[in-house]
Amino acid sequence: MKAHELSRNLPAMFTVGITHGTAHLLVVATGTARLCDVCGLVDLVSTVARMCGDRKVVLDLLAVRPELSFTEHLRLGEHTAHALSDIEKVAAVVDPREYRAISERSAQKHGLNLKAFTSLVEAEAWLAS
Repeated sequence: MKAHELSRNLPAMFTVGITHGTAHLLVVATGTARLCDVCGLVDLVSTVARMCGDRKVVLDLLAVRPELSFTEHLRLGEHTAHALSDIEKVAAVVDPREYRAISERSAQKHGLNLKAFTSLVEAEAWLAS
């Protein structure tokens, strides 16, 4: 079997793109994600934001299909709060069908100013406020 034939049977690849806007760091992720994937994303965001001096972040997760249990959502929120503790505001944009609020509440409970949105426009407006 050829490599491209093998990839047809795999879940959507988890990919990440980063761009530096004038007011915030924009991170776009796509694909199927497990806890290790999204925690890795958060760690990458932490490193990039710290090195570039970004204090506000938009996580565009509209095209992400998380495969997380309830407990994993709690762990993700806690990990995110600790990893992004230097960030002033974090806006997470999620598909309304995937929104559970578990990770969001967990991150907030651990001190992170994170808010979830289903619209990129609303998220950017909140960051600007």
